[in-house]
This record gives sequence, C-alpha cells and structure tokens, in this order.
Amino acid sequence: MIPHFGEYIAFKLNPVASLESLKDAEVAKACEALETKTYVACVTYLLCLPVPGVEYIQVAMTLLSSGLSPGQPDRFILSDMAVAVLPNTSNPLSRAPLNPTVPLPWPDCFHPTQATTRCRIRNDFTIGNPWPNPKYQLETEDGLLEDYCWEDAERKQALREEHQPLTGDDGAADHLDEREASVVTLPLPSEHDGESHHSRPASIVDDALPTASDWFSKMSKFFHGLVTKASRCVPCIHTRLDDDDVKDFSDDPIWGISLFGTLPPDTMPVIDVLEDLESVKQINDPWDFFRELDALKRIQAEYHEQMKAKLRADIDRARQKDKELHTRLESKMPQREPSSEDTILSVVKEDTT
Repeated sequence: MIPHFGEYIAFKLNPVASLESLKDAEVAKACEALETKTYVACVTYLLCLPVPGVEYIQVAMTLLSSGLSPGQPDRFILSDMAVAVLPNTSNPLSRAPLNPTVPLPWPDCFHPTQATTRCRIRNDFTIGNPWPNPKYQLETEDGLLEDYCWEDAERKQALREEHQPLTGDDGAADHLDEREASVVTLPLPSEHDGESHHSRPASIVDDALPTASDWFSKMSKFFHGLVTKASRCVPCIHTRLDDDDVKDFSDDPIWGISLFGTLPPDTMPVIDVLEDLESVKQINDPWDFFRELDALKRIQAEYHEQMKAKLRADIDRARQKDKELHTRLESKMPQREPSSEDTILSVVKEDTT
C-alpha cells in the first residue's frame, strides 16, 4: 500500500525483508526472532515516486505518541519537543494542534518532532489502479509539522552545544540529526537489486495489453496525477523553499534527491503498512521503534564482523597453503653439487674472517 504525502499510517517493522539482501540464513533466523510492535506515523515525504517496476520506495515519517513522550534526555530531546494532533488540543510551547482532514481516532496524540526516520515500503502500485485520497491526512499542515521539526532540531543542537562545546571533527559528527541516527547502516545498492528493480510487475507481464492509445492515455493520466500530487511535497520541486533554503538543506540526505529518487539502500528498514488505521487500539511508544532498529543494526553489525573474521581466516588459510606449497616445491628441486669455485670462495671468506 503506497501512502500519500501527509497520510497517517499504521505500520510494523519487517526485520526479515530489511536484511534480506544479505542472503544469510543465520541473519534471517535472528530477524525472525525479533519482536515488533505496531506504530502510527505521518508520512512527510515520498523520497522517490512509485514508478512501476521499482520494488521499494523510500519514505520519511514522523511518528505519533499517545500523550507526551518522555523524550530522550541523553540525546537532548525533551518531552515538550512535540505538537498535538486533533482531537487533542494540548499546546506544548503554545503550539496550535495540527488539524488533519478528519480528527484522529485517538484522544491524546502528539508528534514528538524528533521521532523521524526513513524506511522502505514495497511498491505495489499498478498503472490504472485507483490511488484514493486517505481519510486521515495533513492535507495543508504538513509544512507546519516540518517547521516544528526544524525548530526543535535547532533547540536540540543548542542544548548539545551548551553541555558539550563543539570542536573540530567532533562537532561535525555531533551535528547529525535524529533522522541519520535512526537509520540502519546504508551501503550502496547491489547490482542484483538494481536489476530486480527494473523488472516489470507481474500484473502487466502476463496479461493481454490494451490498445496502444488506451495504454498511453492511462500512462498520461497516471503521471499527470502523480506529478500534481508530488509538486507540493517532493523536496526537489518544493515551492516553499527559496534559493537560500536549498543551499542550507543541500547536505541533508532527505533533500538531496532527484524527482524520481535514487534506489533505496538495500538494508534500509522495510515496514509493512496496515490497511486499516482504525484497527489500531493502542499507540505504542515511538521510541520503541528506534530500539527495534537498534536491534536490527546489531544483527547487521554481527553479520559484518563474522564476514570480516571469515575473510581473515580465509586469507590466513590461503597464506598457509601457499607456504606449504612453496616448501614442497623447494624440497623436490634437485640439490646442486658445490663447484670448485664455490669451495675456493668459501675458503677465502673463512680466511678473511
């Protein structure tokens, strides 16, 4: 299920799909053992468009909490770094609540503005299928949520600088925001992954194709509707940003994308979107989701350590075999009898010493 910009979704982490590209049975077994919960978030951006044939799309989200989250004091994230969502009318920092198209089905919801992350969602969109507007969506206030996120990110940075003065490279490292800290290590996409991304979906491959004019008409309507919806929220064509803003955000990975986006890294977390948001009876602590991501990181880190150890062992075995082969070859070489010249030279050396 492909979400819209500003849509509220319920989702769960899919650990197995997240690290499937490692193609390791032990990793898959460890991922299956992870316990995951259901969370709710607002999709603030589709970081690449759901173009047919692309296996996954990348989204940016801000998670939802029930009541004010305790925050993460050790990371300088305070509980009041939040904004309420109707029907909740509480006002941390005197902020007016966000107003979705329909008030959320829970009474006491907040967005902890620093609980943001990027994930992959399987692209199941097919040209010609409807993409109806969602029931719960920040249709006009997604930009306001974004503003609060940046405002609180600056507060967090100021608190960090107050307690830990920034110097040199350490300062540059500390400047990474929560979005970077919340994402599993991101290697470059593999070649096999890129090939699979360009395969045609099964819904088109085996079915009889319509006439060319009908097909191109559908394509035209699809891309026209897609670009119309994207024009307001895709970062690269975001109308709210002037030139100075673009320069300021150019180093942020969320902004540094093209219209159709790059392929998401093949170990970026994968989430499964639930079809019925109202089926969620309890909103779990959003920070538990980041703890799940930490567990996923540990599995990946252990895998890479095992691969390094295996590589070192393979290198040591290869060196040992090479050494043994060299010894065997030397032992089989004919021994040369010393000549008279060699004897004279050895005598001369002994006399000189």
